[in-house]
Amino acid sequence: MKILDRLKLWGGILLTLLVMFALTLLFNHRQSAVASTSAVIEAPTSVVGSAFGGVIVEQFVNNGDQVKAGQKLFVVSSSTLQQDVARGARPESTLAYQLDLKKGTVTYMATTDGYITDFKGTKGGYVNDGAQLATIIGDGERTVVATYRLAPVDYARIQPGGPVEVILPNNVKLKGKVARVAVEVEDGVAITEVTVESPDLSASKLGLLANRGTPVTAIMALRDDGPLAGATHALLSFLTKIGVR
Repeated sequence: MKILDRLKLWGGILLTLLVMFALTLLFNHRQSAVASTSAVIEAPTSVVGSAFGGVIVEQFVNNGDQVKAGQKLFVVSSSTLQQDVARGARPESTLAYQLDLKKGTVTYMATTDGYITDFKGTKGGYVNDGAQLATIIGDGERTVVATYRLAPVDYARIQPGGPVEVILPNNVKLKGKVARVAVEVEDGVAITEVTVESPDLSASKLGLLANRGTPVTAIMALRDDGPLAGATHALLSFLTKIGVR
């Protein structure tokens, strides 16, 4: 066999071994990642409650409207407030509502920036004391709450602050990290609930995709305890540097 043919043979064998080794490392990496059984976007919420019951005489917003902190939502002519004032009480206004003791009205206001859901403050309607009138989904930082069914050995491999890949319904991928871990028992099965933080979730360009309750997929990386852990990390770092990953 000629030297050139031998070089080609050994070169082919070496290339095959390298490809097999790289595929083994990638397979090992896949084994160290787990997909959520369910995951949704969560956002800070603020409940608008009725401190004083009565008839709604003014309505300034509707369900789904964007609001700013301090913006008026509706005005209630409250018999409860009027009775309290008649008995000599002098309740004070708060950030959530302004009282007009002379007229006996309550003006409810938004306490945070966001959008309105579950709105029940319709003009002409009656509200009871303590009733929930609306919910404001705040514009603050979004998180993802994901659930996983993990074996005990895999639960032990969760890394606080570890990487999580969040996949939106339009297949856009965002980087996140493990913020909190909790375990609940459902029908005798331990369900792991992971809260994922990702600054990219609050980006205004996401629009409705960043709304509370949007279903997503969360791929969580588990700690790699195998003998190929070091080599796998080195390969993935190299692929990231050259822009392949």
